[in-house]
Amino acid sequence: MARHSVRLLVLLHSAAFIISILQVATLLPSEAVRPHHASSSGSSLLRRRGSLSSDSLSPNGNGFTRADFPEDFLFGAITSSMKPLTNSSSSQHEGAPYADNKTDNIWDFYARNDGASIDGSQPSECGNNYELYTEDHRLVKALGMDSYRLSLAWSRIYPNGSGEVNQAAIDHYNKVIDDVLSLGLIPMVTLWTQDHPQVLEDLYGGALNDQFITDFVQYADTCFEAFGDRVKYWVTFDEPNDWAGLAYSTIQNPPGRCTPNVIGQMAMNYGACSDGDSGTEPYIVGHNLLLAHAGAVDVYRSKYQATQNGSIGYALWFRWIEPLTNTSADIAAAKRANDFLMGWFLDPIFYGKYPDSMQELVGSRLPSFTAEQIAQLNGSLDFIGLNIQTALYGFETDFYVTQNKTCYYLDWRTDVTGYRDGIAIGEGTNNDFAVPWCIRSAVDYIKEYYNNFPMFITQTGIAYTFNSSEDTLNDEARVKYFETYYTELLAAIRDGANVKGVYAWSLLDGFEYNLGLGIRAGIFYVDDEYNRYPRKSALWFKEMLSSNTTVVDTLQLN
Repeated sequence: MARHSVRLLVLLHSAAFIISILQVATLLPSEAVRPHHASSSGSSLLRRRGSLSSDSLSPNGNGFTRADFPEDFLFGAITSSMKPLTNSSSSQHEGAPYADNKTDNIWDFYARNDGASIDGSQPSECGNNYELYTEDHRLVKALGMDSYRLSLAWSRIYPNGSGEVNQAAIDHYNKVIDDVLSLGLIPMVTLWTQDHPQVLEDLYGGALNDQFITDFVQYADTCFEAFGDRVKYWVTFDEPNDWAGLAYSTIQNPPGRCTPNVIGQMAMNYGACSDGDSGTEPYIVGHNLLLAHAGAVDVYRSKYQATQNGSIGYALWFRWIEPLTNTSADIAAAKRANDFLMGWFLDPIFYGKYPDSMQELVGSRLPSFTAEQIAQLNGSLDFIGLNIQTALYGFETDFYVTQNKTCYYLDWRTDVTGYRDGIAIGEGTNNDFAVPWCIRSAVDYIKEYYNNFPMFITQTGIAYTFNSSEDTLNDEARVKYFETYYTELLAAIRDGANVKGVYAWSLLDGFEYNLGLGIRAGIFYVDDEYNRYPRKSALWFKEMLSSNTTVVDTLQLN
């Protein structure tokens, strides 16, 4: 890979990490934060060959700053031990796949399958955040952000899935969390990002077995005890609603179980799986994930919350479905899609049952709750996390007219498309469109159907095709994405939406499961020597958040 000749001056004095620039508008996207070691001098040469104008950082005339949002509103960014994406991609930043006794998680194992990623890359080929976390935390701080969202690796803390705790992992994550706090950042910590230990799949079939509930609750209890005195926000599961469908109705996500050769939405063949049942297993897994969440929340509230004073929730993937037409059939189809994606995981907690549309269309294939389980699920959220990126149009389709294989996605009776009358729903390609109004539609949906329950936008951002290190830094399309999405979010907040913060996906480039390293989502580009280069989107955040007077300015201006 070609190397950039321009490097960022990195000064390390005690705990301070200072990125020196002439002015915020001229911090070059070709400057790099280079990985360092204790023996390094703490600095590198700074060379410049051009600049960005202030106007170019806001191509749409950015009309807001940090000060326009509520005073206690949190801005943050994400890194992850294994971060799921839309369209069955995933982004891993932690790296160090076997350091300190870690074992395979389900993505580590699955990505080694031939063809799992189109470029042959694997989760270990990522940002090495495991070793470079101190630098990454200081990048978050330097941008003026208030919070940092990170995840813990279950397979690092419990290499055998359960049983003996790996103290080396506890020690590592203690250092990580302490470093976050030392910078005045508020940690939001996720327990599961589609990355439970592969050994649980091998032993008993993973989340298909209710033993998963017991093992997850034990893992969560260990984390609450070890780290909870410093963690303000806990996320039990990240995108469980997306994973349960993709992993058990398609071949795209591990473990890749499905009824073979089902033709579903967008005429997609969901894969020639060797095992599985797309009409039952997604619902069994979703049921067990809900109960695992409720069990973990029960432990947190009964043992820790009163003294640790934290909050707990989960983060759901919310691809907004807009009716293709204004017919009653398409309006109902779009609502069903939201029921099957969001109501599936929210209605049992808020209303004590699965959505009526799911009960009607799935029937006996949908598991039922006991009275005791309903009582434990009831109110088992302090906040709802929403991962919002894109939208599609939905229209009524009865797939079972031509197929006799049951499948979670076919049960929706809703097909989807990115086009209406030949016009795309937003900017982008491959049905991964930037649709700014979808973020407002999503939070308004929670406002309407779930009594404006407290929300975090736990993920929003977009990935683009990576061609070369020369052209990846000037990411004006990503700047436009954040400008327009945050504009819509601010409008929703001003209209009363109870949104408490927003997290940019993602801080760094990472492994994107089926696309490997072929697409990049970071506001910092990471090369194969783990150098971090600020993209224009990173500079946009710094400029937009510069009104945050509570942030110590670690981007020093001359």
